[in-house]
Amino acid sequence: MITKESHKIHWAWVVLGTSFLTLLINYSIRIGAYPILLPEMIKDLCLTKAQAGLIKSTFAMTYLIFAPVMGKLTDRVGARKVITFCCLFLGGGTFLMGKAEDLAAAVIFFGIVGIGSAATWVPSAALIQNWFGMKRRAMALGVLSASSGAGFGLMGLILPLMVVGHGWRFAWFALGIAGVSLFLLNGPLLRDRPQQLGLSPWGGKGEEVKEDSFPTKRIGYFEILRQGQFWIIGISYFLISYASYALLDFIVTYGVLELCIPYGTASLFITVAAFCGIPGGLLVMMVSDHIGTKKSLGIIYTLMGLSILYVIFRKNVLPLMVGIGCFGALYGGIFPLVAACGRDYFPREITGTVLGLLTIFYGAGAMATPVVTGHLADLTGSFRWPFGLGAFAALAAAILIGFLRSTQGPVTQED
Repeated sequence: MITKESHKIHWAWVVLGTSFLTLLINYSIRIGAYPILLPEMIKDLCLTKAQAGLIKSTFAMTYLIFAPVMGKLTDRVGARKVITFCCLFLGGGTFLMGKAEDLAAAVIFFGIVGIGSAATWVPSAALIQNWFGMKRRAMALGVLSASSGAGFGLMGLILPLMVVGHGWRFAWFALGIAGVSLFLLNGPLLRDRPQQLGLSPWGGKGEEVKEDSFPTKRIGYFEILRQGQFWIIGISYFLISYASYALLDFIVTYGVLELCIPYGTASLFITVAAFCGIPGGLLVMMVSDHIGTKKSLGIIYTLMGLSILYVIFRKNVLPLMVGIGCFGALYGGIFPLVAACGRDYFPREITGTVLGLLTIFYGAGAMATPVVTGHLADLTGSFRWPFGLGAFAALAAAILIGFLRSTQGPVTQED
């Protein structure tokens, strides 16, 4: 049994490290594996680009459906139970992807992955904000967000070697086993609140009274949906999700099939975007501590749109790498900033619920992007037009976020 005396370091760092590893494997599967293994799957399963996009859209659909459920469950039964149990779906569905023999099977299996993936970021972000004090949350969320870049960045290096040596199916099998193993990690190490171990949030001395001054009345879905701030954050989240996956899901396929870049080289596009996202996410959160969440979101959304436009007009590998690296550095800051919005604009007790509802917008963007992008690429014969649509979506998100009201603390429901 874990007690206050059984550890020398603050248990917040154990929770953060465990959550980091969980998200690293999650992002390796949901962002890294799909675009890197997709060109081989297209050839082996004889898929069109639109059909290939449908696989990811099904993942996004189940993610969209279950994310608010997982957020609500996090507030009710705790993040520890939700994350631990759903890792079985994450790993099991991924393992089954290696057995897919046709489009229908791949669609079903990746949909199962989406269920498990829905129980990773939202509960983890809510959990970390319980364990770290108000002035340390941005830093902790920045560290957590680095799991995204580390996860799918490593896949750009590892998966091509697996594909060459053992085939794309073996890669899915290996990631599936890693996903299932998270079940054995999260149960023993995660705890929902520091008070369960007789601790206070790390770096939060003197701040808990201030937080507890917000009403503890539980706010339902209807009250949340009445907040104009919620819709501004949500719709901009949809737009930036669309923009992000228009590029990420197809950048390797674009390089291999349209620009005739060797598969091993094109796979490095994902690695560059990912590894640039690690310092990028941390830097964005540090800047956010000084200029605020609203301004930070507006800046990165604008620069992301411009970076996509830059990629469209570059054909050589080195300039492409530069543009993709800039995109990745900015992409790394999206998730922690939106998670921070959940605590900036809404009471602590419903953080999981709010983030779960916001993830509906993110999931809708991720669901629409692959099919639309693949269809437009089939229709026009090029990925440049759908990439351009993604750039437009990012710039629109930047404009919309400008209408977000600045605030110094959570917004409470007016009587």
